[in-house]
Amino acid sequence: MPRVRMAAIIVEDDRLLLVRHSKADRSYWLLPGGGLEFGESMEAALRRELMEEANLEIRVKDLVMANDTIDPNGSRHVINLYFTAEVLSGELRCGNDHRLEEVRFVPLREVPSLHFYPDTRPALLPAIQAGFPGRAAYLGNLWKEQ
Repeated sequence: MPRVRMAAIIVEDDRLLLVRHSKADRSYWLLPGGGLEFGESMEAALRRELMEEANLEIRVKDLVMANDTIDPNGSRHVINLYFTAEVLSGELRCGNDHRLEEVRFVPLREVPSLHFYPDTRPALLPAIQAGFPGRAAYLGNLWKEQ
């Protein structure tokens, strides 16, 4: 079965909230969030994950993008759902997940130079600049070897 992952798009003062993960010998940035648990709503999952990863209470807003990441060898399939969100309270700090290396607001101008996975930047950055007009966009399969 595919894994379903929710992620939050939180922009404050031209900065995007990101987390940096490390797996094996790789390090990459991604939007904060995590997996949906059985019987949990998408909103509850995203709120839980932001508390676990960044110590932030958030308000989940609009679904704005979705994509798959499907390994060509069939070993992994993740469905990613991206929601805008806003911070309600909390003091930003990195959670204790062993993969998490860093959590911070990154200036939007720096995001293009980061190793980003899955690489939603071609759709994400213009959508942020435009204020997320229109309906949610399905971005297709964004699997790429890291």
